[in-house]
Amino acid sequence: MDSTKAYQVFVRALEVGSFSAVAREMGTTQSSISKIIASLETSLGVQLFARTTRKLHPTDEALQLYEHARQLLDTVDALTSASRKTQKAEASGLLRLTIPHSYGRRRLMPLLARFIERYPKVKLDIVMKDDILDLIGEGLELGVRIGTLPSNTLIARSLGIVEYTTVATARYLAKHGRPESPLDLAQHACIVSGTQSRWHFESEHGRQSVEVAGPIRVNDAEAICQAAQADLGIAQVPDWIVRSDFAAHGLVPLLDDYYPIPKPVSIVYPQTRFLTQRARSLIDFLVAEMRNG
Repeated sequence: MDSTKAYQVFVRALEVGSFSAVAREMGTTQSSISKIIASLETSLGVQLFARTTRKLHPTDEALQLYEHARQLLDTVDALTSASRKTQKAEASGLLRLTIPHSYGRRRLMPLLARFIERYPKVKLDIVMKDDILDLIGEGLELGVRIGTLPSNTLIARSLGIVEYTTVATARYLAKHGRPESPLDLAQHACIVSGTQSRWHFESEHGRQSVEVAGPIRVNDAEAICQAAQADLGIAQVPDWIVRSDFAAHGLVPLLDDYYPIPKPVSIVYPQTRFLTQRARSLIDFLVAEMRNG
């Protein structure tokens, strides 16, 4: 039994004179409150309340216990508040996290450099990996992930979305023709990202999906862009590599009326892990930075 919670229940029950009122305050059931009081009575070896159908009547032992319990709870509140203030002021220690390769280099590393400037007592150990790592098994506090999260054992904060554009070079299009709809991509050489051989599009006509294939498959966004620039086929490139100046990269945007479905970006940590102040500081920092730009 959580003794602090038990004393909280006892104090409130004595103050309001009703198990049901305490249950409403704490968002639980009257029977749960009754069981907590019964367990506390057993552990103390005294009866705390005489129960009637109308009202709770505290015993003499309960009245004597009340002041001590109230002081105990006040002390716990003070210690908790002091601890939070100390943690907030002293984000420190080694923080291990994993981030994707290309996205991490282009979008996160500049932000992480600014984070270190703001929190000089924090040291970062960064594992750059596109694979989904077991955070607990790898000793990692945080992970940044692109795409839908497959596991409900993680707590996630949104860092925004990644938007993609379908592109090819003018030389490739002159030789192989320009696709007019996503279904045309099945007849083209496409540069596939890892295991994602099906591309999904949204349009005013609804969602369309097409199975694609080509001469090269690579699990790095920058390498995909380079393969497209080398005339190897049609690719989907993310906004952190090619923003709006496609011509400067030697690429031509395709399928203007069909939009590749964006992917969410999240920073995650296990539900079972206590979130350190250094981890919480980094999460709040990245969320604010991404929201501002």
